[in-house]
Amino acid sequence: MQNKISLQKVEYIAELARIGLTKEEKERFSEELSDILEYIEQLKEIDTKNIEPVSQATGLVNVVREDVAKDFDKNDREIIIAGFPEERDGFVKVKQVM
Repeated sequence: MQNKISLQKVEYIAELARIGLTKEEKERFSEELSDILEYIEQLKEIDTKNIEPVSQATGLVNVVREDVAKDFDKNDREIIIAGFPEERDGFVKVKQVM
């Protein structure tokens, strides 16, 4: 392995991510990150000059429906409201979102 990621760099990355690592985890991540970087170096050697960029490989397209309000009959409305933990004045009560 050419460019082994040092334990100090792993500690720095863990600090940025605000995660605590054991000594064993630091050593394991040092090896794993080094392997990932080595693989990326291998990918850089691939000739992609004649390859067109793609943003989607499957050919699928988004299928959207028209956004239309739907009227509910009283029974449907009661079933929906019954599925929520709280209700007030015939409306579903949810926590405030800011």
